[in-house]
Amino acid sequence: KDFQYYDGVPFVTQCPILGGSFRYNFVTTNSGTHWWHSHSGLHRGSGVFGAFVVREVMDPMAWSYDVDLPEHVIVMNDWIHVSTIDKFLNRFHYIGDGHVENILINGKARIFEAQEGASTPVEVVKVTPGLRHRLRLINAGGFSCPMIVSVDNHQLTVISTDGVPVEPYVADSVVLFSGERFDVVLEADQLVDNYWIRFNGIIHCTYHECVQGAVLRYDGAPEELPTAALVYDSNYPPGIVVNPLNSYGTAEEEVTMVKMNSFEPKVLEEQVDKKFYLALNFNFVDNLYFFDPEFYTLNEVSDIWQTPTPQINNITFRFPLSPPLSQPSDPQPTVCFYDKEPPCEGNFCSCTYVLELGLGETVEIVVVEEGLIGSGNHPFHLHGYNFHVVAMQRLGSLTTLEEVRALDDAGLITRKLENAVKKDTVTVPEGGYTIIRFTADNPGWWAMHCHLVFHSEMGMIGALHVGETSDLPPVPEGFPTCGSFMPDI
Repeated sequence: KDFQYYDGVPFVTQCPILGGSFRYNFVTTNSGTHWWHSHSGLHRGSGVFGAFVVREVMDPMAWSYDVDLPEHVIVMNDWIHVSTIDKFLNRFHYIGDGHVENILINGKARIFEAQEGASTPVEVVKVTPGLRHRLRLINAGGFSCPMIVSVDNHQLTVISTDGVPVEPYVADSVVLFSGERFDVVLEADQLVDNYWIRFNGIIHCTYHECVQGAVLRYDGAPEELPTAALVYDSNYPPGIVVNPLNSYGTAEEEVTMVKMNSFEPKVLEEQVDKKFYLALNFNFVDNLYFFDPEFYTLNEVSDIWQTPTPQINNITFRFPLSPPLSQPSDPQPTVCFYDKEPPCEGNFCSCTYVLELGLGETVEIVVVEEGLIGSGNHPFHLHGYNFHVVAMQRLGSLTTLEEVRALDDAGLITRKLENAVKKDTVTVPEGGYTIIRFTADNPGWWAMHCHLVFHSEMGMIGALHVGETSDLPPVPEGFPTCGSFMPDI
């Protein structure tokens, strides 16, 4: 709160940083494991990101661990072997794929196909026998590559997600989707040795069997790699898995975010002031960025060139001409609103898609993944808020917003209103839904989007507008401005 101008989304809260410098000036009121990243174009997929950990003197989870060191922050990301822009162009303008070749752990990787004599460093995480160590896991990946994290011969106790404490849950593996963070406690209670911390990528990391390892090294163990084989496995290790991919939520060993509890007890009200339904989908439409209605429409090219368009409620997000947060008096001709007809050219609809909320209103957003293209999921991220995850369910490989809405209207969707966990990024299972709730007590303009870099870049974004300009602090003196230039003729 009170630092809306430093949220960093170009043309929503500020102008892009086109050169020189821009100092982000805010008070760290949200403790926990976070990360920073660029929000311009494909920068995040090219490595413009880093860990951002905010520690507090009176940590409510301090009783659950003995050691919390900067060296125990683990940032993982998917690693493609071409530039991100080349991958994008090959995927959406030619006939390339979105597959990932490898995984990096704190910028390090073991290259399995390396030529004889070549060696690459792997990350080493050192632990002290007999102590409980807090590991801070961050998935900074930009592609559809959820990662299964496990440690040989050890269990992991989940104590926090996205910077918010949860009731501790002992697991054998944890899945992290793009943008998510999980803090886990590992007790060094095994023989002094080296063990693999395993990172197995799934979905678009499956084709090249992306597996990576970091060494968990006990004090006193030799400086060598673990003897166990590091091989790809797209299955969860035996036992409990937290945050599984596309779970129906029925298997006892699959612990979704709805099955976990917040560390701080809270009971939510039955009713909310406003409710929104958002369908995340890929549509075969004549996207004007890829097709030309006069010369080559989608249906006039062969199947391999028919690029689907990621959208929210069949709308491709169009960024405003100037940031409405910091330049509120500027005209916003591109804006359209939830439940209103969007501007369309043929079957392609594009605008700055906005959900309006009054300051202090309670809100529920039902996010539906319709499963129209491929077998994946969408990690949904909301700026400016932590939200309660009150429902999550996979209905099948396909569903529709209308089907989910009908189930809801019939009272067939159960909400978890007591001790629901809080997050800022959450998976929406393929052919299913995730329902989030929060109180709109942070005024401003807030982006909400799929956290996969290609999906958001192509328009799977919306904007949440909370409150009025009078509810905001003044624009910082000298804040950069931008917009269209229309000279008098």
